[in-house]
Amino acid sequence: MAATDSWNDPERCPFCGEALASPGAGFVDHTAENPDCATKFETWRDRVDGDVRGGWGG
Repeated sequence: MAATDSWNDPERCPFCGEALASPGAGFVDHTAENPDCATKFETWRDRVDGDVRGGWGG
């Protein structure tokens, strides 16, 4: 995560702190354009997958 252990600003990437064009699609676009953030997002998803009943769909 960028500066803290929690993501409290959906307008910024939680991994690098860069401003996002929008909280949803902007984050997806950001990770597509930033391999380091994409890798960190995949690591995060792998870690929480077992916490979400039925697996992570998003």
